[in-house]
Amino acid sequence: MAKEILDVGAAAEYLHITRATLYKLAKEKKIPGLKIGGQWRFSKDRLDELFQEGWVGEETESVSNTSREEEKTRV
Repeated sequence: MAKEILDVGAAAEYLHITRATLYKLAKEKKIPGLKIGGQWRFSKDRLDELFQEGWVGEETESVSNTSREEEKTRV
């Protein structure tokens, strides 16, 4: 069985994020990808593993931290 390799457009669509967000995350090494000949490629299997491993993106983490700070000030 062949491994599915996605280009930026397909990977962004699969993850339901913009291409700009995907480029940013890939450059920051927050999403595993490989740049070949100036073009990014992503393994669909590795992207799936992010969710199976319980990967938490920046936005979710910052919202959680904000909520914790608000709770501390209420107590």
